[in-house]
Amino acid sequence: MSRIPTRLVATLLVGAWLAAGSTLASAAQNDNAWVMLAGLPEQLEAPVFALAVSPADSGLVLAGTPTGAIYRSTDRGQSWRLVHRDTHAVLTIAFNPYKPSTVDAGLEAGGVLRSADGGQTWSGQAGTEKVAGRSFGFARSFTLVGTDAGLFVSRDATPGWTSTGLAGLSVSALAVAAGGDPSQLVAGGDASHGNEALPLYASADGGATWNPINGITTAGNMVSALASGPPPPKSDTRPLLMGTNTALYQSGDSGKTWQQVTGGGILPATDFTAMAFNSSHPDRYYAASDGGASDRGGIWSTSDSGQHFASLRSPVPAITALAVSADEQPTVYIATFRPADHAVMLFAYHDTGGQPQGAAQPIPPVPSPAPATTASPGVSRNWLVGLLTGPEAPYLALGTGAAVVLVLAFAAYITRARSRRL
Repeated sequence: MSRIPTRLVATLLVGAWLAAGSTLASAAQNDNAWVMLAGLPEQLEAPVFALAVSPADSGLVLAGTPTGAIYRSTDRGQSWRLVHRDTHAVLTIAFNPYKPSTVDAGLEAGGVLRSADGGQTWSGQAGTEKVAGRSFGFARSFTLVGTDAGLFVSRDATPGWTSTGLAGLSVSALAVAAGGDPSQLVAGGDASHGNEALPLYASADGGATWNPINGITTAGNMVSALASGPPPPKSDTRPLLMGTNTALYQSGDSGKTWQQVTGGGILPATDFTAMAFNSSHPDRYYAASDGGASDRGGIWSTSDSGQHFASLRSPVPAITALAVSADEQPTVYIATFRPADHAVMLFAYHDTGGQPQGAAQPIPPVPSPAPATTASPGVSRNWLVGLLTGPEAPYLALGTGAAVVLVLAFAAYITRARSRRL
């Protein structure tokens, strides 16, 4: 029996890969539209909370999973490679803006992992082994991690991590309000540290002492996220954002006072789980919500410090993680979770300031529990029409044509081989 040449097999495999990848590569060029990224190389049943993009390379993306895996992409999420496997869930990942090749990851009951090569290799950090690393804050000479046992600090001049306050608070969020010496910091928790209405604290001495921030009128009782933006010209005081379980707030005075942001009623009164600024514009930022177990989640952007917002029309309402590149026209990366079928999906959005277009490709529908013979023909027809008329249709046709040519070539080769034997 004749053997199929290795070169032919390789040609078939490469052709199939190119045909399948052409749609994704072309879709990645869509502006102001959500592009679905490649799926992570494992089946997940719980949300992804850890997502980060390099401040020096908008195509370098890291994702951490509830199964303890860290995946790395160097092509804007078109492919993923496993770079670390742990026994603890990955809760957060953050690049150090002062040292772009340094990345920290927080683990559930597993402390802190650090990478000094952009996420390619990882090592555990002494002093944090048994705590849950939940959030990071970066100053010029030290890094803070918020844990379920308070705050820990790693200083450039001293190896390891040491406790630095708020020991009775599970610190869910951190932000650097001013990066001078000493740094001004803000920390929030998702459970009370005492009798405060909202577990929110400030430090004016680089974390040596902490005082509660009072006077915030809110129906919420937990801080889900904090973010700081670039300082305005000739100032070191950065704008701050705070997400709670009921609203979004902003501060322009290092966290001393806070004002609720509603965007004229556009923003919902629900969980705001992630925020991020445009790295060079303190008046431009993004706010994301998981909907608080409802369909009111999504992501919104503003270019005027929260006076007006625009929905970016997230393909899935529940957004569990957010990362924004440092470009002038940034790429926005999100992780989403669909409770109906526990589907975890990743998307990217190149924000050039145009009208949001929604999804560039049809989103996989929720699988029907009914047998295929009883499925609604209207649903199947609508999904197929959307697929064939969407922006990726020419590339699907090209890929299908290439696959047909390869199959015909393979069939011709087999026919020739059989005729030779006869």
